[in-house]
This record gives sequence, structure tokens and C-alpha cells, in this order.
Amino acid sequence: MADLQESAQLNELYRLYGIAAHNCSNIEYRIVYLLLGPKWKQTANLNSEIVVEIYDKLQRLPLGVLLKEYKQHFIFSDKQRELMDSVLEKRNYLMHRFFGAYGKKMHDPRVQEQMISELKDLTSIFQSVSRSLDPETWKQA
Repeated sequence: MADLQESAQLNELYRLYGIAAHNCSNIEYRIVYLLLGPKWKQTANLNSEIVVEIYDKLQRLPLGVLLKEYKQHFIFSDKQRELMDSVLEKRNYLMHRFFGAYGKKMHDPRVQEQMISELKDLTSIFQSVSRSLDPETWKQA
């Protein structure tokens, strides 16, 4: 298979992939911060070393495990749980299967355009979820 030739469209595709991945990372980051309080509350003899240890452990967890923890400490509607499951599925697709799903067809500019459209949709979803997890936005509601 020949290498993909650099083009403005391909550069846009990779740029959007990076933005989508960045927003997935923001979701994980915000869930970690939301879990700190419950984790600290469960810990006896909390000190600065243990605080850092808890934070470091949470930072190493993948999104699926973070969501399980999140669901254990907070109450959610069925719709909210479905959204979390959907976000996890979309995140895993983006990280593990997105490029493989298109494979050799990526040489076709029409396929690249389809990929760009899909990345825009994923980015919109991830940004919306990330914002909803930001306590700063709760103050405005």
C-alpha cells in the first residue's frame, strides 16, 4: 500500500483527530477531579502523601474504570448512564478502531471527507460531555 500523500484535507483530518482525542482526555481528567472528594472521604488518616497517591492512582485509570468508579459514588438517571456508556464506546472506537475502520480507503479524498465529518461529530459530543463535567459551568446554571 502506498503512503498517504500530505494534503490540506489529510492535515485537517489529523488535526481534528487530535482535537477529538484531546477532548476525550479532558473527560478523563475531569472525572478524576470529581472522584477525588469521595476517595479522600473514604480514606482514614489522610495526609499530603496519600492525597498525591490517590490522585496518581486515579490518573492511571482508563476511562472505563473511571466511569465505573464515578457511577459508584454519584447517582445518575438511566439516560445519564446510557450517555456514559455511549461516550466510552465512542472514545474506544476513536482510539482503537477509527483508522482501521477506513483502512486502505483513506487514499480516497471522499473517504477523508467522510472521516472529517465523523471526527467533527465525535468532537462535538466529547466537548459537550467535557463541559458538562466542569464544575465552573454548574455555577452558571
